[in-house]
Amino acid sequence: MLLAPATAQTTVPSLDKARGAIKNADARASFDQQMGSAPIPDGFGTQLPAGFSRELLLSQLTPGIDRKRVVLTGAKAWPQRPGGYVAVACLAASAEQAQRALRYPSSQCDGENDSSGNEIWFGVFDRAADGSVQLVARTEAAVTAGTDWGHTNIDMPQAMELDDSKTPPLSRPQSWQRFDFARYQLRNGDTAFGVRAGWSEGYAGGGASFEALYLFHIDGKALRVVFAQPMMFNKMIAGDWHKDGTRSHDLTDGSNTLNVLPGTTAGYHDLQLRERNGKWRQTWRWSEASQAYQLQ
Repeated sequence: MLLAPATAQTTVPSLDKARGAIKNADARASFDQQMGSAPIPDGFGTQLPAGFSRELLLSQLTPGIDRKRVVLTGAKAWPQRPGGYVAVACLAASAEQAQRALRYPSSQCDGENDSSGNEIWFGVFDRAADGSVQLVARTEAAVTAGTDWGHTNIDMPQAMELDDSKTPPLSRPQSWQRFDFARYQLRNGDTAFGVRAGWSEGYAGGGASFEALYLFHIDGKALRVVFAQPMMFNKMIAGDWHKDGTRSHDLTDGSNTLNVLPGTTAGYHDLQLRERNGKWRQTWRWSEASQAYQLQ
């Protein structure tokens, strides 16, 4: 059952008043990027650190893949793992699509909905004593896990609201945006890293953005998605025109944080998904059967 969203809503008399009315920091940053007033950060580290190269990442993360499909490679130091790095490779569905995409280089990776057939791969590397980098673990295939919108307080994209399916709404991201290096310590000495993914939609005189958090956990030589939930949304819908040519806009936003709890299940810390500046919350616990977090 879908839960009623817990949101903040404001009406402003004109567009230039919109930013000041957004109190949520995550939603405000998203608004700035939507309006073009803030650059999109290099969240995947496309300016590669020393010791990394495009060819090294592709050979380690996507062996056997047509190199002409590649549109992005990146790597960033992982603060929670001394000497460790998290890396990414983004591939278009075809060499022709990659060629078109590279005309307008981006620091993000288009996902399923905008460019069906695109792929994203992740890996973790450690730097050896001689300065070289060595692969620790990688996704065994392109990431296909969808975000579950069936139990969230976050507004969902309209395309999903119109879906009459009885099954829980699942959606693969339209874009993969950046690494999230908050301290997601699942066990002692075992920390996951996050990736933020998103969706967007346009309206006449407005638009909306939505964001989810994916957690990746090292399991032997494999990287696995163990958590994927909506985290933020920001909507702006145009309203009435005024005599001076300005137009009212309705703003709605909301966001969550993910906290690691002291309690454990099957040796893994429980996680609490909690509304920022609100009362809504959920507890997620490790499932031995699925080897991932499930809502309790």
